[in-house]
Amino acid sequence: MKIITILFLHLLLASSAFGQLTKEDLRTVIKEEIGASEKRMREYIDLKIETVNAKIDAVDKRIDALDENLADRIGDIWLLLLALIGLIAATIAIPQIIIAYKERGGQKEMQAQIEQLRQKVETLENTP
Repeated sequence: MKIITILFLHLLLASSAFGQLTKEDLRTVIKEEIGASEKRMREYIDLKIETVNAKIDAVDKRIDALDENLADRIGDIWLLLLALIGLIAATIAIPQIIIAYKERGGQKEMQAQIEQLRQKVETLENTP
């Protein structure tokens, strides 16, 4: 027990807690703490920047997907518009073509009838 008491008194009296801190010691401690604090702050900021960059990348991917989808839809709408224009043109043009064809056929028939009538008139004129 005596040894423990002596050892305890020796540690207590020889402790560096009774020493004085100089200005240089304080500056060194403060610089170390500031350096450690700056390092932690940089790490935190870097982590936040990486998080923001990851979110921006995710948003970019979504925008690209929407852009491709929109381009596909515009292409489909363009094809539908062309099909509708073709349908309208066909709806207007086909009856006009049929009418023109019939008129041509009718004109040929009329020309043939006129020619027949001329021949009859000529035969009637030539007969006494």
